[in-house]
Amino acid sequence: MEDEDMDMIDFDENDDELIEVCPICASKDLYYEAGGIEGLYHCKKCGYIGAFVIDANEKMIELIRDEYERNLRISE
Repeated sequence: MEDEDMDMIDFDENDDELIEVCPICASKDLYYEAGGIEGLYHCKKCGYIGAFVIDANEKMIELIRDEYERNLRISE
């Protein structure tokens, strides 16, 4: 994301606690794939499997979820 884009999003370090969410759909419903040995997360909602998750507050979760749902509508 470019600096101009980041300026448009009003992040406040004191906003909400950070929660680990899926980088694709922002679901909180994650579990460790293969018992955590591989260090991979699996999202129950969209099927994402990967080592990368996002620590997000509620504003960030809403932005990711909106983008995911917009992409779903486009692909239908």
